[in-house]
Amino acid sequence: MGQGDCCFITTNTYKNILIDSGGSNDYDVGKNTLLPYLLDRNIKKLDYVFISHFDTDHCNGLIEVMQNIPIYNLVIAKQAYISLEYKNIIEIANKKQISITACKTGDIVKIDNDNIMEILYVNKNSTDLNNGSIVCKFAYKDFSMLFTGDIEKQTEAKIVELYKNTKKLKSNILKVAHHGSKTSSTQEFLNLVQPQIAVIGVGENNTFGHPNIEVLERLKNIKAQVYRTDKMGEIIFSINKKDKISITKKLN
Repeated sequence: MGQGDCCFITTNTYKNILIDSGGSNDYDVGKNTLLPYLLDRNIKKLDYVFISHFDTDHCNGLIEVMQNIPIYNLVIAKQAYISLEYKNIIEIANKKQISITACKTGDIVKIDNDNIMEILYVNKNSTDLNNGSIVCKFAYKDFSMLFTGDIEKQTEAKIVELYKNTKKLKSNILKVAHHGSKTSSTQEFLNLVQPQIAVIGVGENNTFGHPNIEVLERLKNIKAQVYRTDKMGEIIFSINKKDKISITKKLN
């Protein structure tokens, strides 16, 4: 998915979940990458789509998918401002009669009896899209993965303050915030998440310098195994009934 973020989950009960969809202004990720990816795997419906925020690189890939695959539930958050991407996606969702839920901190989306998505934080007072990203935690039995959108250190600080005396943030896998940017992944935040594995969705030779070397060092400090899409292509995690994680990398 290049510089954007996109994660697809199929549960043990064959519920299909998409968290963000990648996207670009000069390349149709939906038409050329995401939709072919789903169709190639015989994915004929999406039960839940979570859009962390409406920046192009997190949501534009969804537009083509919405036109071709049934989607039952779209989960979003209050936006700092109404972007063109937001207008386009909401308009299509309404035409397709897709259920739209505006989530808030503390909400729990029950996917099925074994799987939930917990909304850990939505910065409803954010003045920019990145810091208004949905921070959510997917849980299956004792396995969990934390999704952070593009939150930056000021939002991480609020989350740390909210959960500092709990284990709520602790997750097996962390989707590293903001493509590994230096604006995110503070040590205090990482210390609470304590991931075994950290995944960075990042474009090869990107002009932003992502992932930042200091972020990589902080991930090393917490002994997280780092997986990067720029070096490894598609990264597949499989979770068995004993919560053991197996990993497959497919170079693009």
